[in-house]
Amino acid sequence: MSTYPVMPPRPLEAGDLAPDFDLASTEDVVLMLKDEVPRTPVVLYVFSGPQDEQARADLAELERRRRTLTELRSKILAVSPAPLAELKKLQSDLRLRFPLLADDRGFTKGYGLEPDAGGKSAPPALYLIGSDCRVMWRERPVISLSSALGSVEKQLAGQASSAAGYPRKVINRWVDRWVH
Repeated sequence: MSTYPVMPPRPLEAGDLAPDFDLASTEDVVLMLKDEVPRTPVVLYVFSGPQDEQARADLAELERRRRTLTELRSKILAVSPAPLAELKKLQSDLRLRFPLLADDRGFTKGYGLEPDAGGKSAPPALYLIGSDCRVMWRERPVISLSSALGSVEKQLAGQASSAAGYPRKVINRWVDRWVH
């Protein structure tokens, strides 16, 4: 038995390995972070639940910016410890076109979503996770999601595309092969 004190996990910072998860989504599939990030960076919004008014407003803002984030080759995922049925209702109410994930096993604690000592729910957090499964950027707690998403969009726009570095004629040849 160890005599070392148990230390709470430190908050995730840029460069840290993002905790993996496999969670049921409102799309009726299990999503795993390690399966999503190799294809595209993930904009991960972590919130306490549908009753949180800030979270509802933030989710609506994410939906408004979804097209821009998709054009910047990223995927939005939102994770909450709320039950899947509540998240499906929230998704329907807000007309969200990105998946909400139900964390029934405490993965959100790795992202800093733990109630404080008084039992008050933790404020939402926003992370940008890169293809190497490392945190590229984070805001915790989210003060202004609109401002935070502006920073995320700048990070994404600064990334080289997968076609970067190839001459235009090579890219055109690839496209021609795929089309024909």
